[in-house]
This record gives sequence, structure tokens and C-alpha cells, in this order.
Amino acid sequence: MGVKHLWDILESCKKTIPLHHLQNKRVCIDLSCWMVQLQSVSRTHNCMREKVYLKGLFHRLRALLALNCSLIFVT
Repeated sequence: MGVKHLWDILESCKKTIPLHHLQNKRVCIDLSCWMVQLQSVSRTHNCMREKVYLKGLFHRLRALLALNCSLIFVT
């Protein structure tokens, strides 16, 4: 599911900002996208048994919560 070539279409609109610019903001997170990314990194490093992907998720969420972000999750 999803839109084929979505990131190619949106490339001209992309803006990279420092994480601290999200302080006190409402942030929407595509949780399934994060999980796929983190699990693929874990598989690459043969760390699935250690559930490194969950640690990665925890650290990302902790960083956003430390900035007082309101988190909205979509799947």
C-alpha cells in the first residue's frame, strides 16, 4: 500500500530542519515506516534477537518527548 514514488514527488518540497525546531510542536509519526526502517537496520547487523529496533524506537520517542512534543501516531 502507499503511493508509488511519493518521496520523488515530494522531493522539491523537502525541508531538513534541526530536531530542536520541533520543540513544543505537535508531531505526526508514521510508526509503521519507523518500524520497517529500524527492523531493517537490526537485520543488517544481525541484532533481531536483541530487539535493537525497539531500543531505536525508544530513543527516537525519548528525544521528541524531551522537546515537549505532542506525538500523534499513524500506522
